[in-house]
Amino acid sequence: MNTQKIIFCNSYGPRTGHNFVSEAIKVFSNHEVLAHNKSETRLSHFLHEYKKISNSIPYKSDQDFFNKIIIEKIRPQIIANSSQEYIMIKNTSFVGVNYLKEFFPNDIHILVLRNPIDTYNSMIKAMNLNKKGFKYKLKKIGKLTGLYPLYYSNKLSSLVLSQLPNLNNFHVLKYEDLVLQKESILLDLKQKFNCDKSLSKIKEELNNIKVINTSFYEENNAKNIWDAKEKSMSFNPINRKKNSYLIRKGVELGAKQLKSTLGY
Repeated sequence: MNTQKIIFCNSYGPRTGHNFVSEAIKVFSNHEVLAHNKSETRLSHFLHEYKKISNSIPYKSDQDFFNKIIIEKIRPQIIANSSQEYIMIKNTSFVGVNYLKEFFPNDIHILVLRNPIDTYNSMIKAMNLNKKGFKYKLKKIGKLTGLYPLYYSNKLSSLVLSQLPNLNNFHVLKYEDLVLQKESILLDLKQKFNCDKSLSKIKEELNNIKVINTSFYEENNAKNIWDAKEKSMSFNPINRKKNSYLIRKGVELGAKQLKSTLGY
C-alpha cells in the first residue's frame, strides 16, 4: 500500500514567504517539491476552473465520467513523480484550495499567512516604475505620496478577502512563527510529520536555511535573484522598513481589514 502524502502549501500571494516556509517544512518532512524547487504549480487554479466547467454539465452521470477519467488520475500521476514519503505542491494563491481538500481529502493542506503590511511593503519596494509612459509617472508620484500604496494594498486585500476560505478547515502556518521559531509551532510540525529530530536540531537546520526570496535582492547583491544566498548581517524578515513613512502608512491603511481578518 502506497503511504506517500502530498503537501499542498498555498499562500495568499507572492512575497508571503512561501519559499522559506517550504524549506522550513522540509526540515520536518524531507519533502520533494514538484515540479521544481521554486515552482508555483497552479493545481488549485486548474481545479477551480474544472469545477466551473463540471458544474455547467447538466447530467451528473457526465460529471462523474469526467471526474473518473480526469480527476481520479491526478493523484496517482503526482505520486509517480517522486519516491519521497512527502511531496509538495505549492502555489501563491488561495483560489481553488477548497477543491484541493475535496479531491485530495487524505493529504495535507497548509495555508501560509504573513502580515499583509510586510507582504505589500515588499511588493511595492520591488516595483519597477521607471518605465516610460504617463501611467508609470502617475504611479511614481502616487507612490511617493502614499496614495498609490493605499490603493494597491486595498485592491489586493479585497481580492484576497474574496478568495479566503474557512481557515479552520486547514492547517494554518504563519510565516513569522517559523522565522521566530515558536516552539509550540515546531512541536506541532514535529508531531504532524512524525519527525524524530530533537528541537535543538530542528532549530539548527532552520537557522541554516538560505535566503531565496527575490525581495532580499538588495541585501545580497544577487546577480540571479532566484539563487539561494546566505543571510546578510542586515537581514530582518519581519517588520522590514525600507520604504518611506508615507508608503508604509498607505500600505497600513490599505491592508487594515485583511490584517485584522488574518489575525495580525
